[in-house]
Amino acid sequence: MGLKSKVHTFTKISAEKGLGDALLTARSRLLHPFAPDEPALVLIAFTKLAQTGIMLDVGAHYGTSLLPFARAGWQVYAFEPDPQNRALLEANTADLPNVHIDPRALSDHTEQGAAFFQSSQSSGASSLTSFLPSHQASASVDVTTLENFLAEAGLQAEAVDFLKVDTEGYDLMVLQGWPWAAGQPRLILCEFDDFKTKPLGYDFQALAQYLSAKGYNLLISEWYPIEKYGVQHSWRRFAEYPCRLKSPHAWGNIFAVREPALYLALVQSCQAQHPF
Repeated sequence: MGLKSKVHTFTKISAEKGLGDALLTARSRLLHPFAPDEPALVLIAFTKLAQTGIMLDVGAHYGTSLLPFARAGWQVYAFEPDPQNRALLEANTADLPNVHIDPRALSDHTEQGAAFFQSSQSSGASSLTSFLPSHQASASVDVTTLENFLAEAGLQAEAVDFLKVDTEGYDLMVLQGWPWAAGQPRLILCEFDDFKTKPLGYDFQALAQYLSAKGYNLLISEWYPIEKYGVQHSWRRFAEYPCRLKSPHAWGNIFAVREPALYLALVQSCQAQHPF
């Protein structure tokens, strides 16, 4: 019996005994060691069309996602309200004058001095909401909307090529703060995770349907349920929307693309790494 057959049999037996998602994650690490870098796939898609442009990175963390875009000549506007993360972001982009860093958080409203939470488990779990036992209110931040930011920066909504959103729960609110009547980003990458978002009033399907209603074609990058923050997570699959998640506890990212040529370039980039 080969490895795949043995793992499949063990998975089936253990699932019957109630081990569930934890076992599926372990199985995925054996059979699917590949894990995609979703922003990198976006850059590959734009590069296929020989295009550069403007990127907005909401929740930029240390700058891992934006650095390849900046080095490829994109104008990048990065938002990172976590003071510790922002200090590293500033250090990592110090030699890149085309990266502009904003310390504010983004949502669907403006607010001054909002509570901001950090976790000792993971620097990537900072958020406007507390969803982990390890979260502590450690700072206060100002909150604005993308509509206000674009007006302040003198940017046209239709000029934004790539909008990346990773705000640990507030992705839909960030999108609701976009001036849709003025123009739309060509490609959006945002995170879904019902564990974080259901307490805020929305889930994966609501986020996907919001983007679909704006005329976007959606490609889903689904990851296995998070076992623990601060460690490597396991990826599951790509799927074209509409679709249902394989697990109600899954999380992942949604690619939203309006233009057929750009969507095709993205799908080809994803399929080159992992056919679906």
